[in-house]
Amino acid sequence: MTSVAKLFVICGHGAGDPGCCAGGYTEAERVRALGQRIKDLGGSEVELGDTSRNWYADGGVSRLRTDAPVVELHMDASGAATAHGAHVIIKDGFEPDAYDKALADKLSAFMPGRAQKLVKRSDLANVNRAAVRGINYRLAENGFIDNGGDLQKFNEYLDDLARIYLESFGIKVSNSAPVQQAPAKQPTQQATETESFGGRYRCTVFKLNVRSAPSLSGSVVASYSRGQTVVLDDWYKSADGFIWGRYTGGSGKIRYVAVGRATGKPEADDYLIKE
Repeated sequence: MTSVAKLFVICGHGAGDPGCCAGGYTEAERVRALGQRIKDLGGSEVELGDTSRNWYADGGVSRLRTDAPVVELHMDASGAATAHGAHVIIKDGFEPDAYDKALADKLSAFMPGRAQKLVKRSDLANVNRAAVRGINYRLAENGFIDNGGDLQKFNEYLDDLARIYLESFGIKVSNSAPVQQAPAKQPTQQATETESFGGRYRCTVFKLNVRSAPSLSGSVVASYSRGQTVVLDDWYKSADGFIWGRYTGGSGKIRYVAVGRATGKPEADDYLIKE
């Protein structure tokens, strides 16, 4: 059965993969918030893909049946606070259509900073899967989650960002859309020492930054990759929406890593899982 919607929205990452993380937020959660607002404001003319899935990991695009143009939502991260801006990615060798051009123009005006507002690539799985299937597809990077300006604009003007998608695909805003809810703020707490916290942890994400201080303002000095392990000591602190652990590096200096979101308990999607 094919869709009669004018736009099909896929939210990147999820299903245990947080994507890029910064400022107390994860890419997976933020793009789902955007996808939901696009659906809320667009009504029946927008079909929101199953947000409980990771469409990259499960190969969902290879089985997708829709006649509507498709957009996949993401946020970028660079580790450098100066990188900022939004852009649109399409398949290398394809020419941008009217949807691609409109979306690239509007997103880059909303979040300027990229050298190119529309990029062609051949190394992204869902871009290639959609091309094989003949699906009218593009991937949108909605700014850098680790850039304070981009993240603030994303959060504070989420509905304006959602309307950019509707306008680019010729969809009118629904008059019955629910009111936007502000993103939840995470509580803060003092540094704590407890014997139950220390031990060996395994990294569960593609890249986890190591910092010189237990906050996002700390300089990035190294990183861990998925599957690597680190031994943390009996200390932790909540800051910037994350729980931070610490260890002594080979240089003899104290280093800090975000273990996961500050939810008050260990979570299945934490960036470091105790072994």
